Amino acid sequence: LHPNLPLTNKKMMSDASDMLAAALEQMDGIIAGSKALEYSNGIFDCQSPTSPFMGSLRALHLVEDLRGLLEMMETDEKEGLRCQIPDSTAETLIEWLQSQV
Repeated sequence: LHPNLPLTNKKMMSDASDMLAAALEQMDGIIAGSKALEYSNGIFDCQSPTSPFMGSLRALHLVEDLRGLLEMMETDEKEGLRCQIPDSTAETLIEWLQSQV
């Protein structure tokens, strides 16, 4: 964290970092789970916790939470947070957001 920031800003950055890390771990799990998902007869159960529909909804909520956190952060806070995200994670998210399925 930046040494010149007031304590409340450091706390907010730390909280945001923790929330982002948790969200990224959850998204990573969702992506890994959807890749490993096996289904029978080509039919998904929409209510199943392993359903791709539930995973998509969860991912959407995580992305919206991330957007909300980023909108509340100052530019230097965002830069400090970005430095903590592994390049492979950032590349995966960028590729996904820019893909035209």
